[in-house]
Amino acid sequence: MNVISQNSELNLHKLFPFELDDFQKDAIAALDRGKSVVVCAPTGSGKTLVGEYAIYLALSQGKRIFYTTPLKALSNQKFRDFLGQFGAENEKLVGLITGDILINPNAQVVVMTTEIFRNMLYETPIGEVGTSLENVAAVVLDECHYLSDRGRGTVWEESIIYCPTQIQLVALSATIGNAEEFTDWINRVRSDTAIKTKEPVISCELVNSDFRPVPLRFYFSNRKGLFPLLNAQQTKLNPKLKASEKTSREKGGNSRRSKNRECPSIIQTIQQLQAKDMLPAIYIIFSRRGCDQAVNNLDNLNLVTPEEAQQIEAILLQFILSENLELQQILLQTLEQSNPHLKSLLWGYLAANPNAANDLWNYFANHPNEKYLLFQLLAQLSQVLRIEQIEPLTRGIASHHAGLLPVWKELVERLFELGLVKIVFATATLAAGINMPARTTVISALSKRTDDGHSMLTPSEFLQIAGRAGRRGKDEVGYVVTTQTPFEGAKEAAYLATSQAEPLRSWFTPSYGMVLNLLQKHTITEIKELLERSFAEYLARKRLAPEQQAIAIYTTELTKLDVELAPIPIGQFTSYEKIRDRLKEEHRLLDILQQQAEAVRKNAIKPLIPDIQPGRIVGLKGKHVRVSSPLAAVVITKIPGCGQADNLVCLGIDNYWYIAANADITEINEGFLAPEIIKEIPLPSLENPRLGKGQPGNPQTLAVCKQIEHNLIPAIAPAEVIEQQQKIDQLQTQLDNHPLQQWDNPGQMVKRHKQRIELREKLHRTQIQYQKHKSNQSYYWDEFLSLIKVLQEFQALEEYTPTALGQAAATIRGDNELWLALAFLSGELEVLEPPQLAAAVCALITETPRGDVWCDFPPPPEVLEALGIKKRQDANKSAKTSILREIRPHLFQVQHRYGVGLPIWREYELIGLAQQWVLGIEWNELCDSTNLDEGDIVRMLRRTLDVLWQIPQMPHASSTLVNNAQEGIAMMKRFPI
Repeated sequence: MNVISQNSELNLHKLFPFELDDFQKDAIAALDRGKSVVVCAPTGSGKTLVGEYAIYLALSQGKRIFYTTPLKALSNQKFRDFLGQFGAENEKLVGLITGDILINPNAQVVVMTTEIFRNMLYETPIGEVGTSLENVAAVVLDECHYLSDRGRGTVWEESIIYCPTQIQLVALSATIGNAEEFTDWINRVRSDTAIKTKEPVISCELVNSDFRPVPLRFYFSNRKGLFPLLNAQQTKLNPKLKASEKTSREKGGNSRRSKNRECPSIIQTIQQLQAKDMLPAIYIIFSRRGCDQAVNNLDNLNLVTPEEAQQIEAILLQFILSENLELQQILLQTLEQSNPHLKSLLWGYLAANPNAANDLWNYFANHPNEKYLLFQLLAQLSQVLRIEQIEPLTRGIASHHAGLLPVWKELVERLFELGLVKIVFATATLAAGINMPARTTVISALSKRTDDGHSMLTPSEFLQIAGRAGRRGKDEVGYVVTTQTPFEGAKEAAYLATSQAEPLRSWFTPSYGMVLNLLQKHTITEIKELLERSFAEYLARKRLAPEQQAIAIYTTELTKLDVELAPIPIGQFTSYEKIRDRLKEEHRLLDILQQQAEAVRKNAIKPLIPDIQPGRIVGLKGKHVRVSSPLAAVVITKIPGCGQADNLVCLGIDNYWYIAANADITEINEGFLAPEIIKEIPLPSLENPRLGKGQPGNPQTLAVCKQIEHNLIPAIAPAEVIEQQQKIDQLQTQLDNHPLQQWDNPGQMVKRHKQRIELREKLHRTQIQYQKHKSNQSYYWDEFLSLIKVLQEFQALEEYTPTALGQAAATIRGDNELWLALAFLSGELEVLEPPQLAAAVCALITETPRGDVWCDFPPPPEVLEALGIKKRQDANKSAKTSILREIRPHLFQVQHRYGVGLPIWREYELIGLAQQWVLGIEWNELCDSTNLDEGDIVRMLRRTLDVLWQIPQMPHASSTLVNNAQEGIAMMKRFPI
C-alpha cells in the first residue's frame, strides 16, 4: 500500500515495483502531460494499472477522482480492491455509490456505476447522490467497450458527451477495431462542448496496444487428442488438422453424425489438459444448466492433492463461520448432542487455540464421514450453501454463473485465484470484467443462443473469453482450447483465433428518463445539438463522407462524358450496338454450322483414312492438333502407331512437322503433290515420335509448303454455311455504313457511352445509399421527438416543461420510467402494506418469465387489484377498479402510435416471492418454493429493492407510499439480499 500525500512527487518504481509494459508507460506519460487517454489493450494485459496511476496522480494533486464500471458487482469489487490499496490507513479516502449503496460519497476516490455518473451529469434530482463534481480532476471509465452493449451503451455515450471538458478522461477498453475513430470522436465532442461552454478542454490521446504479457497459444480438442490449432506462424489453420478434417469428410461425409464421432466428452478434454499440465482452467459453457451438469458428471474426478483439499475445507469453514457468531452457536449446540468430541475440536479451532487446526484435520482424516456430515449440517444451517456444491469444490471443481448466489461465486473466485480450484465451468458472463485469470480457457462451442437466435461468436466475444488465459507472473503461455462440436470444428475455431476485433458500434437509444432530465436543464434546440454529438452521429457522418465524395466524383465524370458525347444522338449508339451484337451472334451460329459440317465430313472420310497415300493434302484438327480450323498439310509417310492403325507423318502449311493419328484427320483434299517432290523431302528424326506438333521445317520444306498452298483445292461449303456467311456479310456492310462511322473509332465511342450508362447507375445507387444513411443519421432524434409526444399525451410534459408526473419519472431508473411514475403517482399502491408494495414493484420491473417457471406462493390478491390485473372484490359496490387497468393498454396504444417500443411490465407470476421475503421467510424455504435459480431470485429481489429505494427520492410521492417503501427496504435488506 502506497500512501500518497498532497503535492508529492510520484515515484513510478515505488508505486509499481516491476517493469512496466510500453503501453502502460505511454499512457502514464500522457496523463502526466495532463492529457485524457484512451487505452485499448487485450483482456488481462494490465490496463487497470493506468487507472490506478490516475488515482495516485489525483491524490498527489489533492484532487478527487471517480472510477466508473458498467456493473454493480464490478464496482463492489473495485471498492474492496481500492480500500485495501489506497484506504488501509484511512477508510474515508475511498467511497462507493451504486444506487442502493452509499459509502463515503465525498471521498477523494469514489467508485460508482457508469449510470450513476451519467445521472450526476444531468444535474437534476436523479443526480443527487450525495456527492458532486467539485474538485474532481479525472474520471476513469473502465470497460469502455461496453459502449457497444445494446442495453448499456447509451449511458457511456451520454457520460462522455456531458462530462465537463476540464475533467481528464481515462477510458480503458478491450481491443476494438476502430480505436482511432473512438478517440477522434471523444476529441471532437469535447471540443464542440468547450466552444459552447467557453471552458478549457483536455485533449485525448490514444494508446493502442496488441501486446499480451502472457502470449496465447490455441489448441483444438477432439476424441483423438489435443492438437495445436494454428500453424507455426499462428496465422492460419494447422495443416495437419486441415488434412484430418478432409479425411473425416471423405470417410463419413460432412454430416452431423460423423462430426459427433469426433466430439470429445468433457472429462476427455479435462484429462487432456491434466496430462499436459494446462490446469487450472475456465471451461466456458453457454448455459447454466450445462455448467451444473458438467460438475455433476465429474463425480469421480479428483483434481487436488490431500493438502490442497484440506486448504479448501479450511477456507470453507472460515467462509461459513467467521463473523457469524449466531451460526457458530447453533452449530456447537447441535454438535453437543450428536458429537461432543467434534464440538470440542471445533470450539478450539474457532478460538484459534494452538494446534487446534492440526487436531481438527487429523480427526477428519480418521473420520471422513464425520467431515461430510459436518459440511452437510453447515449447508442446512447457513441457508446459502448446498452440499452438492461443497463436495465437488473439495475436489477442485466448481461452477460459476448468474444462477448462483453472489457470495458463493466470490468464494469460487477466491479459491480459483489461489490455485486450489482447478476447473471452473462458467458461462460467458465471467468474461465481463471479473478478475479471474486462468492458465487455460476452454471454449466448449463457437456459437450460442442470443436474442436474435443461434449465432456464431463474434471475434470480439471470442477474444474477450480467450483473454482470460494466461496468469501474469505465473504462466509463460496462456492456452486457449476449442473443442469439436456437431456444428463447428477446427476451421471455424481457426477463423476466430486469427480474426481482428470488430469495430466499436453505437446503440444510442433515447429513453423517457433521458428526455425528461435533459428538458429540465436545456432547450429543445440545445438538446438536439447535444445528441448530434453522439458516437452514432459521428459514425453516420463518417459513412456519409465517402458517399458524398463518390457522388461528387461520379457527377464530374458523368458531366465530362455528356459533353464529349453530346453531338451524337443516343439512338445511333443503340442501333450500332444492336447491329454489332447481332453480327456477333451470327458469327457464333456460323461457328456452330461449320463445326457440324466438319463433324459430317470427318465421319464421311473415316473409312478412307487408312488408304491415304503420301502426297495427299489433308486437314489436321483433333486431340493432338489443337487448332480452331483444320490445318492444311501434306502426308509424307506413315509410321506404326500404338494400335492397329498407322500414324501419318505430315508437313503442315505452317512449315512444322506433325505426327497425326487417324482421329486428327478431319478433311481429305482433292489436291496432292507429285511423288518425286515427296521423295526429295528430308524426314525429321522419328526416334521416340510423339503425336502432335513437332519440330519446325527448313528452307527446303518451306518451298514445299508453298506448293501445298498452290495445289490446295478449296472445298465447297455446305449450303447452310454459305447462307449464314451471306447474312454476316450483309450485317458487316450495314455496320460499315452506319452513321457512327463518321467518328474516329466508333467502337471506342460505344464503350464511352456504356461507361456513361454505368456511371449513371452507380450515381443512382450511391445517392439512394446516401439518403438511407442520412435518414438513419437522425433516427435517435426522431425517437426523442416520439418520446416527447407520448409524454405530452400523458401530461408528463406541458409543451417541453416537465409536470409533476414528468419530474417524478425523471428521478426513476428503469426500463420504462413513465409507466413506473404513472403507477407510483396513481394512488393505487398506497393501500398496500410494505410486503404487498414490494410485490407490486416486483411486478412492474420483472421481465416475462420462462414458460416452465413456477412458484408455490400465489400473487397477493390486493396487488392484483391495485395493478388492475383483477377487478376489486369489495362489499362496497362504490369501490372503483384500479385506474392502472385503463392506463396500461392506453400507454401501449400511444407508444405503438408513435413507434415507441419500450416494455410495460406487469408480470405477476413470481411476485409472491417478493412478498414472502419481506414477511421474513427463511432463504432456504424461499428457494425450495420455486424452480428459479438462487442467483435469479437474488437479482429479482435486488432490483425490487433498488426501485423501492428510489420511491423516497421521487418528488410528489405521497408520504404513505414513501413510508411503506422505507419499511419494505428495511425488511428486505437481509442476507443474501
